[in-house]
Amino acid sequence: MLKKLVSAVAMLAAFAGTAQASIINIGGVTWDPDAVSLTDSDFTARYVFNQFFTSNANAVGNAVNAAPNYANAINPLTVGIGDVLQGVGELVSFNGVDYGNTKSLVGGAFCASCELTFVFGGFEISGPGKFKNGWLRLYVDNTPDFDVSTSAAANASDGNLFLELNAVDNQFSNATSFQSGFLTSFFAVTGGIAANNFDTNTQQFMADLLSSASSQFSNNNFLATSTGQISGNTIPEPSTVLLLSLALLGLAITRRQANSK
Repeated sequence: MLKKLVSAVAMLAAFAGTAQASIINIGGVTWDPDAVSLTDSDFTARYVFNQFFTSNANAVGNAVNAAPNYANAINPLTVGIGDVLQGVGELVSFNGVDYGNTKSLVGGAFCASCELTFVFGGFEISGPGKFKNGWLRLYVDNTPDFDVSTSAAANASDGNLFLELNAVDNQFSNATSFQSGFLTSFFAVTGGIAANNFDTNTQQFMADLLSSASSQFSNNNFLATSTGQISGNTIPEPSTVLLLSLALLGLAITRRQANSK
């Protein structure tokens, strides 16, 4: 009887592995962990953001809900070793679902009654075309109030911590100037309410997520509005079928142990 039940459980578990995973909802942010992208990742998000350089002394602190001060921006043409890149932004697409897309299969936008914003900082210039360190925090806010074009930077950090990320490697495309280029960063997940779904170590350097963003400081502006993308893999929530099969297996083992006494 035990062998038959174990066999049935194995079949259920195998079916659960091939069945579509359930839509994940963390703090009001919903996504499909089975989504497929051109980057061969099941998680891809696009974002818009403001960025600027500042002196190390005026850099935003590495603390939850901290936000940078636009007034501390310095000239990107004159930055040097020790100066810091920082900024704020918002995710506008999450696994192909655009913010505000009412035709989405997940019942509306990926954050139907909220917004998903972020603050980043600590990207310190360490040489020509080189950055060291760096961190990024994403926040889910159920009282949306951030607009990259008009809002104060503090509006990007006034939600609940969704993901906390630390950069483990940075690669910048311009070795002669920090005024323009592409910054690629590999991030490790270190906290947040969605950490268990993103802590996968599937990227280079045992990182969890890969971010690539552009910068273009023009017309002597100290502040640049840019776009970027962050991608990686997520861990689906256990399916109902898999949970049922595990429960049956546990019941079978318990019953076998009771009968053997």
